[in-house]
Amino acid sequence: MNIIKPIKTIASISTLCAVIAFSGVSSVNASDYNTGFDSPWQHQKGGEHRMKRMINALELSEEQQVQIKAVKMQAKEQNKTLRDSMKQFKAAEKRLLQAEAFDEQAYIALHEAHQQTFAKMALTRAKTKHAIFNVLTTEQQKKWLQTMEKRKERLKKYQQKN
Repeated sequence: MNIIKPIKTIASISTLCAVIAFSGVSSVNASDYNTGFDSPWQHQKGGEHRMKRMINALELSEEQQVQIKAVKMQAKEQNKTLRDSMKQFKAAEKRLLQAEAFDEQAYIALHEAHQQTFAKMALTRAKTKHAIFNVLTTEQQKKWLQTMEKRKERLKKYQQKN
C-alpha cells in the first residue's frame, strides 16, 4: 500500500488552504489602510459619493448640481474661520482624554469655552441644508424627505439590534 500519495495530497491541500487564508488576511490589512478613522481620504471620497448618490436618487439637473456645489463651497468658506477654533478644541480635548485621570470640570469648562464655535458651525450646517433643500423641486423634496425617513428607520433598527 502506497501511503505517500495520500499524505502528499493532504499536505498540498493544507498548504493551499494556508496560502489562501494568509493571502486573505494580508489583503484585508492592506485594504484597511485607507478606510481607518485617521484616513485623510475618508471624508473626501465620502462627500463625492454622497453627492453622486443624491444626483442619481433625485435626478438632479445640471443647473441644480451647480447650485448645490456652490452652496457647499460657500459653507466651506464660512467654516474656514471656525476650523482653527475646532482644531484647538480637539487638541485640548485629546489632552484631557489622554490624561492619567479624567478632569470633569476641565472638560466642562473647555466645552463651554467653545460653545460659540459649535453654535456657529451648527448654524452654517442648518443654512446649508436649507439652501440645498430649496434648490430641489417639490417632487424631489418629497422624495428626499422619504429617503431621510427610511434612513432614520434603518438607524433605529440598527440601534435596537446592537
